[in-house]
Amino acid sequence: MSTKGKCEMEAGEAEKLLAEEDSGCLCLSSGGEPYGVPVSYAYVDGRILFHCALKGKKLDYIRDNPRVCFTVSRHPDRARPHHAEKGCDYRYESVICRGKARIVEELPERRALLNKFLAHFNVRLGKKADDNLIPEEAAARLACVAITIDSMTGRKKVEKK
Repeated sequence: MSTKGKCEMEAGEAEKLLAEEDSGCLCLSSGGEPYGVPVSYAYVDGRILFHCALKGKKLDYIRDNPRVCFTVSRHPDRARPHHAEKGCDYRYESVICRGKARIVEELPERRALLNKFLAHFNVRLGKKADDNLIPEEAAARLACVAITIDSMTGRKKVEKK
């Protein structure tokens, strides 16, 4: 990751933001037609995981073009930006990931990744990671997508001192 700009994050900061948040925007393209959709996700083992219905526009686009962009942003001052004497001083943190999405077809792998997804959220909710893992019949009714990240860049704007 480049560190040339004053707003750019270090690699570890970008990865930390990706791990701490749980919703982002999946950006896809098929036949030159763009499509961006918010998704709940988990950042697990260096990959972005999400689930969805077995059929739909996201999966159609991924099958046509697995190259994706995934963005996450956090705005600590969402309720009220800081107004400085010379304009608006708005704090933010954001990460842009580019990579390849793969629809997980094999049921044993799909179930394993869906369980990692669920374990991620269980821990965030103060539960044990292995509480209520997904039964095979439930996993068979869900699609799971794993995004392998090729590049990740992060930017942030912090309060002026």
